[in-house]
Amino acid sequence: MTKAVTMRRRGLRPVLVGVDGSVCGQGALSWAAAEASYRHCTLHIVHVISCPTTGNPLDMTVIGSMSSELHAAAEWILGDAENHARRAAPGIGVTAELFVAGTASTLLSQAQDAELVVVGSRGVGGFRGLLVGSVSATLAAHAPGPVIVVRPHREGTAFLTSPRGQIVVGVDGSEVSTAAVRFAFQEAARRHVGVIAVHAAMARRRHPSYGTPPAIAEQVEQQLFDESLDHLRVRGIHLQTKLVHSHPAQALINESADAELVVVGSHGSGGIAGMLLGSVSQAVLQHARCPVAVVHPRRAAPTEPSPANRPQHPARGTELKELA
Repeated sequence: MTKAVTMRRRGLRPVLVGVDGSVCGQGALSWAAAEASYRHCTLHIVHVISCPTTGNPLDMTVIGSMSSELHAAAEWILGDAENHARRAAPGIGVTAELFVAGTASTLLSQAQDAELVVVGSRGVGGFRGLLVGSVSATLAAHAPGPVIVVRPHREGTAFLTSPRGQIVVGVDGSEVSTAAVRFAFQEAARRHVGVIAVHAAMARRRHPSYGTPPAIAEQVEQQLFDESLDHLRVRGIHLQTKLVHSHPAQALINESADAELVVVGSHGSGGIAGMLLGSVSQAVLQHARCPVAVVHPRRAAPTEPSPANRPQHPARGTELKELA
């Protein structure tokens, strides 16, 4: 078997996608191929054989062994994914690698050198009642750059990659929200669709303007909302703003029904700042009815990645603030 040789365009990092042969993985692969085509960059496909590990999802120490049958099945999955990507986006370069390690930890390591990470919402072996699996949730929370989580249609087929709606983004005026808005406009420009910016306003009983006539308070809130986006607008991209009085997560979930993509900002909370998703991001990730992009500022890559994350065989080729 020979390793695919693809020249990476100078200065452009690849789009990374994890595949596992599931319907969710197929949807992620199609989406990732389209992203690589839009961005004119390489698509890097990774398949991980998850042997038993130490039990820590971020530890890649393998304690089991791999059978020849398992390896052959993994090679088939990877080869089929590579062929599908080349058919879906003939003009892009495609590389592929097979790893034997922990799935989340491997993809996190590979993500350090990726422009974007795309994964399915739930892989092979995931719990049926869990809308977003542990690997997808881990990547969305810990990856250094944007992560798009793709779930299949309700009937179980892979998600379509042709534009069918607009890009929805949550806005709250924070730094991470600004990053999310910029990402949303970039995605809209690539797809030639519009952007819907959603801001969940503070409940009237808690608003500083309580006592002001509702119509006037609404006009002021809308004006402040519009002005906050003025410096982020992109010429040629239609922008619609929606000011709603509801929980931010519910507002974005409602908009996801007819959206091409929902974009949310990540948020650091808990013991390690900048690592965990906030409640709004988690809720949207779990319940949105379209792919979800989680955006946060790129963090520095680790200085010494674990040696257990080396490929075993070369293949062919901060949360939206709760304002309500």
